Amino acid sequence: LLRHAESSSPAAVGVISLRGSIMTGPSRSSPVPLPLLGEETLGSTTAQQMIRAAAKDDSLAAVVVHVDSPGGSALASDLIWRELQQLDRTKPVIVYMGDVAASGGYYIAAPARKIVAQPATLTGSIGVIMAKAVTAGAYEKLDVGWDTVQRGAHADLYSALKPWQGEQRAAVEASLDHVYGEFKRRVAAGRHLPLERLDDLAGGRVWTGEQALAHGLVDELGDFDVAVQAACAAADLPTDGSTPVVPVSEPGRWLP
Repeated sequence: LLRHAESSSPAAVGVISLRGSIMTGPSRSSPVPLPLLGEETLGSTTAQQMIRAAAKDDSLAAVVVHVDSPGGSALASDLIWRELQQLDRTKPVIVYMGDVAASGGYYIAAPARKIVAQPATLTGSIGVIMAKAVTAGAYEKLDVGWDTVQRGAHADLYSALKPWQGEQRAAVEASLDHVYGEFKRRVAAGRHLPLERLDDLAGGRVWTGEQALAHGLVDELGDFDVAVQAACAAADLPTDGSTPVVPVSEPGRWLP
């Protein structure tokens, strides 16, 4: 008597934790807080690998992404955004916001099918800033001299020896305008909001979770269990607490 093996259907919810200041490369942690970055950084490479692992795990029907980040690199945020957008095409992605999910932290939350925040979560901050330290005066006080070799009119764009002026300042401002426009377009598409409406919600404005709900930037207020229930509902899994919830970690081998 021949019997065909029954194919098992996805029956679990995966959890990915994205925490720390967003930077390119791997995630890092420091025993002491780093200036502007804190103790923990969220690396785009590490995030990409965890998200790809969730996409390839046939036991997962949906994914809850815990975001607790004040933002960081626009490029790294965009790389993570793209990976989550790809994942949501095959498995529902629900974002659960921690204490802070602002700037780049909100950027990576935008492609989620649903966003759950706490009432006091700090979120939004849809905006872009760029700065550099100009240390030429400090070097003069220390009697330190510099010689530079430069090829190209703007090769010293990020040099700490002089501030942005003229064409360089215009180039930096044009770059910021482009990134800001992309940020707003990502949010408008993910939140199904008219692009022009974001002008009143963006510009670096920071909202509590309760305010973000009123403005349509999040979908629901609640704790982690609420996010898990939303993931179960989106994947047609039981919402009575019987659905397994499993953490997703960085895979042992590189996933292209």
